[in-house]
Amino acid sequence: MKTVLLLITITLSTWANGSFYDLYAQNRANNKPNLITADFIASAYATYKLSREKEIENNVLKPRVLNFVNYLYQGVLEMNIANKEQTVAYTAVLSLLAKNGMNLIVPDAYEHLATRIQQEAQLVTDANAIAISPVMQVRIDYRAFKVPSKYSNNAFYYRVMKYAQTIQFNKSLATNINQTINASERLSNLKRHINQIFSQFIGVEKKSNTLLSTYKGLDHYIFDKSTKPSINDIAKALNPATSKDPFVQRHLLNLYSSYDYDFKIMQTLLKNGHSNAFKGYYTQSQYRNMLYRSQYKTKFKTKAVHQESRTKANMEVKLEETLSVMIEGALVFAHTIRNNKVDKNMIMTLKELRKIAQKKSMSIAFTAKEINFLNSLDLVFLELTGIIDMPLSIRVTDRLTQQLLAPKAVGFADGSWGGRFVHREF
Repeated sequence: MKTVLLLITITLSTWANGSFYDLYAQNRANNKPNLITADFIASAYATYKLSREKEIENNVLKPRVLNFVNYLYQGVLEMNIANKEQTVAYTAVLSLLAKNGMNLIVPDAYEHLATRIQQEAQLVTDANAIAISPVMQVRIDYRAFKVPSKYSNNAFYYRVMKYAQTIQFNKSLATNINQTINASERLSNLKRHINQIFSQFIGVEKKSNTLLSTYKGLDHYIFDKSTKPSINDIAKALNPATSKDPFVQRHLLNLYSSYDYDFKIMQTLLKNGHSNAFKGYYTQSQYRNMLYRSQYKTKFKTKAVHQESRTKANMEVKLEETLSVMIEGALVFAHTIRNNKVDKNMIMTLKELRKIAQKKSMSIAFTAKEINFLNSLDLVFLELTGIIDMPLSIRVTDRLTQQLLAPKAVGFADGSWGGRFVHREF
């Protein structure tokens, strides 16, 4: 028996930027009332989804995927299939990547493949060349395997998912692997469970030609698939007055996956005039749906500071529909991980916000308790998610015209409620 050892070097990088939480913290320091905007609620909900999806990925999806590729390699070794050497080499690379480049056992009968396997894994890990694949025998742009900084803690998992997509380059290889999976009850069950998770949270293509089913996203059906979507493309497609695409309408009506809920939320934001919040939510949903989700977890501690109670707070109008869809989306996670406090508390928070939003729309005055709730909402979301909203990097083509309240109407000299997060224009 021979052991192939591949050492992988990971470069860590960090980044930070301003956030809504900074604005509300300044409000607390200056004793100013909060203005709860669609921007803030959408951003906080997006980071809530990030943390919940990441937990499901880490605790459910990732272990199954790594077990699947390791068992697949063992299953191929035991199968009597045509062109077996290439299938052994391909699944060995997957297994080696899943083991983070360490301790892959290559049987004596296939020890001549060890160099080829190691070369392929090294090309994937280096991710800096366009080369003929030692295993696939086709030209591959290995730069596509470069691990983004947000996946630095799960680089081996990222590489496994990306390399599994290369199976489409070789039809006979795909046939051999499907034959192996169908012959094994364990592999078949693992594959089915993985696809069920994909279907519930991301959505799965019915005819996927990759080893692990992928889904490009509802946005890829809105325009020509060879074109990168723009925010304006998405906005037009989600507008009921301009979109006639039956595929999009069907998804927004039936909500097949958690990803579909993202688009339903964006549709309600657009419908109710919250274009800035729509742009921010779309940007953050794109962060989450690049392959899978980023590892982003930080613990925060807050100190109780004595200060005068703020007697005023405000909220943008026409948020009820968006909040209702968010509640439905949170129920997806509540049903998946049962009896967990995070989802229950998020649902209670969103319901309280919806009740206040309804009062705002009917011009009913807020109670002192509701004002206190709005003025501490940033801390509530921070406690629920443990994550500060991710920085938004969107290309704004025209100036935002959302005017909220004139300074005199607010009652403060500078007119600042501290609720509008101003995006940079590039």
